[in-house]
Amino acid sequence: MNRAEQIADVLRMRIVTGQLRPGDPVPSTRAIMRDHNVAMATASRVLSLLQDDGLIESAPGRGSTVRAPDGSDPAVLTADGVVDVAIEIADAESLSAVSMRRLAGALDIPTMAVYRYVPSREELHFAMLDRVMGEIELRPTSGDWRADLEAAVGAMWRTMSSHPWFAPALSMTRPTAMPNAMPLAETMLGSLRAAGLDPVQAFTDYLGLLNLVRGLGLTLEPELADRAETGVTNDEWMDTQVTELKRMTPADRFPHMRTIMEVGYPYDPDVLMRSAVGRFLDGIAATADQ
Repeated sequence: MNRAEQIADVLRMRIVTGQLRPGDPVPSTRAIMRDHNVAMATASRVLSLLQDDGLIESAPGRGSTVRAPDGSDPAVLTADGVVDVAIEIADAESLSAVSMRRLAGALDIPTMAVYRYVPSREELHFAMLDRVMGEIELRPTSGDWRADLEAAVGAMWRTMSSHPWFAPALSMTRPTAMPNAMPLAETMLGSLRAAGLDPVQAFTDYLGLLNLVRGLGLTLEPELADRAETGVTNDEWMDTQVTELKRMTPADRFPHMRTIMEVGYPYDPDVLMRSAVGRFLDGIAATADQ
């Protein structure tokens, strides 16, 4: 979150909690510059963010004021319901499409009303990630460490395939603690420990498997977007590249690449995932046997 977004969040909460009421003036660009020690461009961006959210409006001679709600949100709406709709939008379009204004439109409520259920876009995204993480269906462990890991990783992959935005949204370098991520972590760590690995090596391989599957999952959303935009499947697109690839790979210089060009490769992300994970687990099995 950049500085403008941080300041906008502070003002947003003052509006949502009623500290700033409809018709009240909001801090001007100069006031934001003075109070938060930021440049004019940053201060202007703060007001733009609040205006994009439908929380403030500008009038000649009055500056920016808190916008009055233009309707009332349904009494039956809940935070869980808001997250459900946000996930539907992300599944159909992308995570970047899930703005507070877009969500309000889908819910048919004022933008400001969304903040009664989720305080910020960042917290909404966190709730979406945690909800989807909770969709990973883990089976009871069997005592066979490899079969249990394959089942857990397969369940995670199926969830990523159902929600193509999920893998890109997961941070592996600065992860946020999610309650619904704990069962998957515990299952995978328990299986790795059952393979004979010490706690540190088990956690290392757990992170390696997560990164492997997430890395493969990063290909899902772009492929769906490209297919929706062009109507061309991955295999059809590759067919258009064969002639050029053959030109670039003369058999005397690139015999192995040329062979696969001649044989053909039936790209399937599910097969790729199972193969990659299988090779990874082969390595663990070889180490565990030593």
